[in-house]
Amino acid sequence: MTDTIPTHSAMRGLSALLGPRLQPVLSACQPHTGSISRIEACTGGNVSHVFRVHGDNGRVIVKVRGHRFARIRHLTTDPALIALEHRALTLYHRALPDLFPQVLAFLPDAHAMVMTDVFPDGRTWREHLDERPADVEECARLGYALTRIHHATTGLPPVREGDGDDRFRKEHAYGFCLRTAGHLVLTDVCRRLDTLPGQQLVLGDVCPKNLSLASRRAAFVDLDNVHRGSPLYDVGYLLAHLVLHHLTRPATQHKVVAAFLDAYTLPGPNRLWRSDALLAAVTAGVLLYRLETRVVPYPPTAPPATTDRFRRQILHLLDAGPFTVADLLSAAEPRGKA
Repeated sequence: MTDTIPTHSAMRGLSALLGPRLQPVLSACQPHTGSISRIEACTGGNVSHVFRVHGDNGRVIVKVRGHRFARIRHLTTDPALIALEHRALTLYHRALPDLFPQVLAFLPDAHAMVMTDVFPDGRTWREHLDERPADVEECARLGYALTRIHHATTGLPPVREGDGDDRFRKEHAYGFCLRTAGHLVLTDVCRRLDTLPGQQLVLGDVCPKNLSLASRRAAFVDLDNVHRGSPLYDVGYLLAHLVLHHLTRPATQHKVVAAFLDAYTLPGPNRLWRSDALLAAVTAGVLLYRLETRVVPYPPTAPPATTDRFRRQILHLLDAGPFTVADLLSAAEPRGKA
């Protein structure tokens, strides 16, 4: 253990979280970092507290789950649930070591994990999208990566025991996300998702703040929401965020959406995304979740007038009947019509 402990605010935050378990966690970092020189807090995560620990020989990520959500302080949680993410990371890294971090140490008493840092530039894709639009190549790379993930995780066991994954899907993916707007069509969407063939492990929260596309690679983190469900949910979830981040760039929006979906191999026979009304409806539900919910913070991606107009257009599409991804993109345009 290094004799000189960093004293900046991130170190104090990590110390406050871990208390007497701070030393074992830092000791678990040192075989991979060497003498610790710096600790910085990572932003973006809502549930767990995440820190990047630097040393003479490299850097690692430390993730700690507390009794309250990291960014939603009024919500309590069971810190022992970090064991489920540990299990998910073990399964996903074993299947695709180039796409997911490796758990270097799991300290259940501290509710903490030490992991490899898979973000080459230390930044999320969300941070890049806040500065510039996506490009066609990286969206195609993202589509190929998600295809690989869904193929590689087919047949893997559930993360939770018994019917735990089914309950999590219904309470969180459906109840907390797709049905947050209270629209009857979205309730039916949840039922239809459950009837699709090929139910398997899905990421559940694949969005720009949880992935990196730096250095022409792809990497995914934050597996709190892994559960058994339909891969179509992941596709619609990520697609919704791609649309959301390009509301003020309609010309780019069409290109990057097509690149992502053309690169992804949709599950099931003859599922062509351009005519897939279920994919469009899932995407609409996730968009409303981001545009309407006030519980889970997701910083704005467009001016309020733009997002409010788009929200109304989405509700109109849901009211009017089946629609496609092209209809959603049209509704996102400044003069788009549902």
